[in-house]
Amino acid sequence: MIETLKEFTFEAAHQLPPFSGLHGHSFLVQVFLRGEPDPVYGWSHNLYEVEKVVEKVRLKVDHTYLNDIEGLEHPSLENVARWIWGQLSTELDGLDRVVVRRGPDGLAEGCTYSGHSEAGKLVTDRIHNLEG
Repeated sequence: MIETLKEFTFEAAHQLPPFSGLHGHSFLVQVFLRGEPDPVYGWSHNLYEVEKVVEKVRLKVDHTYLNDIEGLEHPSLENVARWIWGQLSTELDGLDRVVVRRGPDGLAEGCTYSGHSEAGKLVTDRIHNLEG
């Protein structure tokens, strides 16, 4: 089994009333795919093809107000991760998990979503500012 990673970033604004007013973040997204290695190339997924799918999703969220996107009316990290999973899962076989982080270099906090685990339960791993 091979695990392949594709990463992308986007900038977006959102708000989560009543918890916060309008503000923006730099988001880092990691898309993990698992599969059997190709006998010739060794990869489980051709990253050139993965990039095409991921770029369509990135363009939907980059430099936007996330609350205006259908399905992201309440754009918490957890809901953003779940939404990205939903966008990718129909086109990417072997999608294993989606990690969404925000803050400087994605180090402030984050969430991992794996839609195929026990009825799509969220698995969250809050990271509290690794730099102190």
